[in-house]
Amino acid sequence: MSRAPSADFVMEHLLQEANREFSGWTFERDPSGWTAVRGDVRLTRPSLAALRALLRVHRATRRR
Repeated sequence: MSRAPSADFVMEHLLQEANREFSGWTFERDPSGWTAVRGDVRLTRPSLAALRALLRVHRATRRR
């Protein structure tokens, strides 16, 4: 029988993925959700998944 990973372990893994995907951004968690910061830009969403989706859109629009 295998044990499921803890929620903290899973969240740490997801945060590491976000840091790899969005190098140069820092991620902060507070009671209202997650914030990504890069220079003067601050983007906040209620979940890390939603924040990563927003950062993908932000990255795509900057490349145009």
